[in-house]
Amino acid sequence: MQTANSKANHKRNVILGSLMLLLCVMCIIMTIIFVFVSNRANERIDGIRADYQKVAERRDKKVSQLAKQVDEMRKQLNQIPDQTANKTADKVNQVVKEDEAK
Repeated sequence: MQTANSKANHKRNVILGSLMLLLCVMCIIMTIIFVFVSNRANERIDGIRADYQKVAERRDKKVSQLAKQVDEMRKQLNQIPDQTANKTADKVNQVVKEDEAK
């Protein structure tokens, strides 16, 4: 024969067990949601990194191209004084020859 106290204890144990089971299910659901959200965030971060990598590659390509252009311009600028000096020397020689001829 069960007493009223025994029934109350059993009912309380069932309620506590149900509450613990409910809390456990909530924890599992929250863990699943956390993993899902974390995975989505990681995918977005990977996408952003890939985009920035593409931008960096384009920038590096453009910088390389500009560096080549600067190098070509520097070579051309370095040749200008030599050409000017040669032209000036040729003209001076021509004038000197003309003066000697007179």
